[in-house]
Amino acid sequence: MADITFTGDIMCSPRMTELANGDYSSVFNKACKLKNCDYLVGNLETPIAGEEMKYTHERYCFNTPESYLDALKDCGFDLLTLANNHCMDRDEEGILKTLENCRRRGFETIGIYATKEERDRVFVREIDGIRVAFVNYTYGTNAFAHHRFLKHKYMVNLSQPEETLEGSIHLLNDYEQIANEVEQIYIRGEGYEHVKPYLDALGDDIKRAKAASDYVIVVMHNGGQYVREVDPYSLFLSQKIKEFGADIIVGHHQHLIQSCGIDSDGYLKIYCLGNLMCDGRIDGDGYYFDTPLFNAVFHLSLSRRADRSIEAKKSFSIYTTVKDKTGLPCVIDSYDVYKTLDETYLREMILRYANWFAGSERYDTVQERYEL
Repeated sequence: MADITFTGDIMCSPRMTELANGDYSSVFNKACKLKNCDYLVGNLETPIAGEEMKYTHERYCFNTPESYLDALKDCGFDLLTLANNHCMDRDEEGILKTLENCRRRGFETIGIYATKEERDRVFVREIDGIRVAFVNYTYGTNAFAHHRFLKHKYMVNLSQPEETLEGSIHLLNDYEQIANEVEQIYIRGEGYEHVKPYLDALGDDIKRAKAASDYVIVVMHNGGQYVREVDPYSLFLSQKIKEFGADIIVGHHQHLIQSCGIDSDGYLKIYCLGNLMCDGRIDGDGYYFDTPLFNAVFHLSLSRRADRSIEAKKSFSIYTTVKDKTGLPCVIDSYDVYKTLDETYLREMILRYANWFAGSERYDTVQERYEL
């Protein structure tokens, strides 16, 4: 059986960098159970581009010290998905240096690339005798904020043009506006010529992956931020990904858990797992909170039936981010917290997020793993 685990966004705020002072070992050392799989996948939402490109010093434009990768390696991560809205925070040079730093430490990477030949290569790994293909795309690169645009389009897998360019949908807009733009571009076809090359590339990648593997996983970075309801563009894109032939979608970016979409045929669309790691203290833009943040960790177990088809069992755990004595956030399995601190409020919080992720009130006891 091929056991593959996916975590949510892995981020690092300026405050974390200051508190860690180069040592992130405590951030993930309580999450050792993440190693209990054959292949561990996480979305790294920060460049690791080296000190010469200046470490994070702005709220929403990142570059994290290389020692962060050492902590992730100790945690057991195998594959880092890197197509996300922060991948261009240090421009194309930052992409190249991030790839270099990740690979020097033995990580496999997808989503951003140094060459076109590398980008065009289907990423397939044989895990316990099952060929699993991974495809990773992002909706954008924050071009609207830092005004850096790709000179080499092959360097980032994009599902639509970069923000502010013709055909792009700005996902920070309200849902009604997003729905109107989806209708205009993708249904009525007004300006479709601008998005067609991106949608065609995504479709071609999924079809090539399907031809080369037993099971295709699409990891998407998409949607608005700090919103519970899935936006119309994400709904549209997830349906297209299914039509292209993917076996499952695993999503990131919204920074909190969203309910999964489970079709009548059992097809699973995970819209967002939340943040595996993010500083719980967010101050600005009209909101403030400094509380434990809950996130989902998704477990996919693949086995081969007698007829050679693939059976996929799907489950998840609820993790949380808490603070250590220095104030540095650290990741821990919520079940482990509950075993130590069996209190009603904690039980209610964990079950709230477990049921939210599952999309219905299915669970009434705190478990280490929940079946989907």
